Amino acid sequence: MAAPQSVLSGGNLFNTVTAYPLHTLIADEEASGHEASRIATGRRSPYTNYYTAITANTQRTLTLTCDRVRSANLFALDRGNNLAGKQLVLECSDDNFTTTQTAFDVVLPTATTPQSLDDAFGCRTEEGAWLKRFPLRSASYWRLRIPAMGANLRPLIVGAHLSLQWTFDAWRPWAPDQDELGGDVYESDAGWQGAAPIWNRDVDTLKIQLPTPFDYELARQTIGQHFAKRRPCWYVPDDSQAQNAKLIVRPMGTAGFRRDPDWFSERADIPYQEFEAA
Repeated sequence: MAAPQSVLSGGNLFNTVTAYPLHTLIADEEASGHEASRIATGRRSPYTNYYTAITANTQRTLTLTCDRVRSANLFALDRGNNLAGKQLVLECSDDNFTTTQTAFDVVLPTATTPQSLDDAFGCRTEEGAWLKRFPLRSASYWRLRIPAMGANLRPLIVGAHLSLQWTFDAWRPWAPDQDELGGDVYESDAGWQGAAPIWNRDVDTLKIQLPTPFDYELARQTIGQHFAKRRPCWYVPDDSQAQNAKLIVRPMGTAGFRRDPDWFSERADIPYQEFEAA
């Protein structure tokens, strides 16, 4: 069995605004103010930013038309969805679904347990997101299909991410559980402290040392073209414990790949911070 590795998602194929402006994403039905494009805005609010339909207990589809053949092998459904225990199908096609290939067809788990990213049912994270890695597919059309959910139920999707994942071995030191504490602290004239609402978010630095120069292109596409532009990416510190996955962004500052005299391929120290922690 292969040793566990870290995973970083690439550009979200559903993002038709900044990442892939020549793509189109259309739902067969969408409620006003909750259009299909909402699933790829990067916003994580379950109160204002989500896709939903109008008619209850009816199968719904969200269809992505790409500008060219696009490859993917990772799907993530952000927290705030109402699909736990429901069926979700990802399909792709080269002829606008005259013929169809199924990337996965699963009933989403309702509980969080230690699971691999490759588990047949995917993995539910501690905050309610769901991720699944599937065999690589390449197609011009992708479709998210949600069969009828039951009486009075309509799908609610805050965020969805479809991409080509990048697998790497994070070099030490490595602190995927390290977090940052923030908020306002006030002191009285006696030195007693009181804190306004405080928050925690995970922070760390991905220490990357590519094993060969041939690994650089996919790493550059993932980090240089998407993560570097502060587009949210899914990070799985250990793909055998995918319940610890988190959505991350790049903080402001300097980062990038370099070549050092003592290593024949590229290296990078890429800082990150958790994006809109729950």
